Amino acid sequence: MDGRERGHTWDFAVAAPDSAPGVAAMVGYRNRDAPDSVHLGLPSATLTLILSLDDGVEAADTPDRLADARPSPVLLGGLHTRATHVNQRPGQSGVQVSVHPLASRALFGVPGAELAVGDSDGFDASDLLGRAATEVHERLTEAPGWDASFALVRHYLVARHRDLGAVAPRSEVVHAWELLARSHGRFPVAELAREVGVSARHLGTLFHREVGRSPKTVATLMRFEYARTLITQDVHVHGRARLAEVALEAGYSDQAHLNREFVRFTGLSPGSWLIREFRNIQDVARAPHEEWTP
Repeated sequence: MDGRERGHTWDFAVAAPDSAPGVAAMVGYRNRDAPDSVHLGLPSATLTLILSLDDGVEAADTPDRLADARPSPVLLGGLHTRATHVNQRPGQSGVQVSVHPLASRALFGVPGAELAVGDSDGFDASDLLGRAATEVHERLTEAPGWDASFALVRHYLVARHRDLGAVAPRSEVVHAWELLARSHGRFPVAELAREVGVSARHLGTLFHREVGRSPKTVATLMRFEYARTLITQDVHVHGRARLAEVALEAGYSDQAHLNREFVRFTGLSPGSWLIREFRNIQDVARAPHEEWTP
């Protein structure tokens, strides 16, 4: 059924799982007719690569800086811990790729710890990724459909992975990350260190070197991301979010704990975020998020 007839303002297309090395998800998006607004790009436990099909994305870490932001046709962000402010305009479109942080060296040539998280760094990755990424952006603007767009991005990332030949992250970091991911961030850090055979302090040092965040911060990002996934599913199924149930299922002590984490990462309570983003959440829920949510 046509999205406009159902009252939806965004089109989404989802690439097949395991589209490219290190890719957790690849989604095409197009703003059909939503008016100018500011969208909150929420923190997550993945890196964000956006290759635009238009002039680019205007993003900043604060509303004040957003006024001076220039369009970035190639945007890449590290593990940020507060919401990014993004200008949304009618016709805006692109391919957003969620990348596993431990694949950063293999795809971008640097560890995730060296990627921008806002502030004065900005998010424009044109200089870091070079002419090849800009060429992908230029070709995307002429791609005939989402399948062709996904193929272009996939080919680019596969070529990056092949040509860089980067050294894999330390096995302790890989194992610890896997344990955290399986538990949606609920694995205690002290037990995590014992499980991988290093001290908690050393594990923290390894995480900071690789992804720029401590194991505890990564765990809170994973738990927060899982809570948002549950909220999105609730909105899709029930038309509302059962926040008390979400809080318990995601591992928070109670709804007040969930509220505090939302305010910490977004500046908004879950209820305020839902009011602000309800239409976007409805549109996103149309996509088979079981396949693309990291």
